[in-house]
Amino acid sequence: MINKKQLTHALYLSGITLLSLNTPVQADSNRLQWESNKHFYQRFDQPLTWLAAQARCQLTDGHLVTITSDPERDFINNNMYKNSAFWIGASDVAVNGRFNWVTGEKWGYQNFATGFRNIKNADYLWATTYEWGANAKDGINSYVCEWSNHNYVDIASVPDFNGNGAKEIAVMYVDYITQKHVVKIRDSKTGAVLSTLTFKSGLRAPLGLVVIDDINGNRVPEIGALYSQIGALYSEFGQPSINIKDAKNDKVYLKSLSFLNSSFAPKEVMVSPDTNGNRASEITVLGIGKADNMPRAETRDSKSGAVLSSMRF
Repeated sequence: MINKKQLTHALYLSGITLLSLNTPVQADSNRLQWESNKHFYQRFDQPLTWLAAQARCQLTDGHLVTITSDPERDFINNNMYKNSAFWIGASDVAVNGRFNWVTGEKWGYQNFATGFRNIKNADYLWATTYEWGANAKDGINSYVCEWSNHNYVDIASVPDFNGNGAKEIAVMYVDYITQKHVVKIRDSKTGAVLSTLTFKSGLRAPLGLVVIDDINGNRVPEIGALYSQIGALYSEFGQPSINIKDAKNDKVYLKSLSFLNSSFAPKEVMVSPDTNGNRASEITVLGIGKADNMPRAETRDSKSGAVLSSMRF
């Protein structure tokens, strides 16, 4: 995923501000899956430079579309073309005249317009229905993003709660079709799905997954997801919080615990055994100070929410 330094550089070159990236983006198509490769695609009408469009796609763990075959081209044209050029994920910035895909895929298939001549400083590729061309870095077009799979966030071992003596496995991901944040729990022995939990929705993914000792008395562990408390563009910009659900029943939402304060960006989460004698796990969240970039770890009791410790590193 793009780092903040790369993103800032891309925005500087494109002339748009961080605030403008934080505003809603109008999509020209639904997010569609192509059955041939199971990838997801979506077109966005807001004209941007190539660098800014690539940054937009990367903010949700995607990239500008890479078109590597006639069938893929036809799928995109049939579902997303709208009488105007759109950026695709290729450029020759590294070596003039030698185009490369942003994903590192082998360059082979291409669809340049008849008589295409690479123009100096026209380094970034766009596509129409059956033609490719190039623009300079300050050119603007619509764009199509591509995602290779659902955004898998984390995995964790869950104590056996179906009584067959085998632990369960929990995986958290963002469903690119529904945008729901899903935790799917399977039995490690049989592979059967035991539970499916939905936390929030949106392309801003949670930052981590933890498994907590039972706190509601039904002898089933709980699942916690690390979030920012506010709706910032980047999840690490908001105050850390843990949303907790019963691992067996999606309808049982137990609580949300806030950690540190809004001057810290959440980074990591961990669980440790009970230390204060109430038979509940302790949850520790690592936050990074936004002003000084210094880390602090705060530990809270998962049942009472009480702060047990807070320390700088």
